[in-house]
Amino acid sequence: MLRTVRSEIGDLGAVLRNLMLIAVGAAVYTELRKPPAERTWHGKLANVVPYDFRLPSVETLRLAYWNPRSQKIFTDRPLGVGWAINIPTLLRRLGISGSSTKRTGTRAA
Repeated sequence: MLRTVRSEIGDLGAVLRNLMLIAVGAAVYTELRKPPAERTWHGKLANVVPYDFRLPSVETLRLAYWNPRSQKIFTDRPLGVGWAINIPTLLRRLGISGSSTKRTGTRAA
């Protein structure tokens, strides 16, 4: 029996959702293993996957998702587990958005 693309995408979504739940559980478990005075509620799982359960500021959110000065496409997620996508850098690298400054119409004599 042939599987449809829709069911395969649905299966992939279920796998990704389960992996995310496992990562959140692992991050919470990592923090709860520490003595209460040493719990920071942010860090990295296996020194790779970032997590942060502190309430982010507006500036932290902006720097994670909209920081055209940064060269990084993937930044630490400001709340939760995993990475955020720096949208202006991604668009620039894909060639969708160019420089934000354009020449104004001045004519040479």
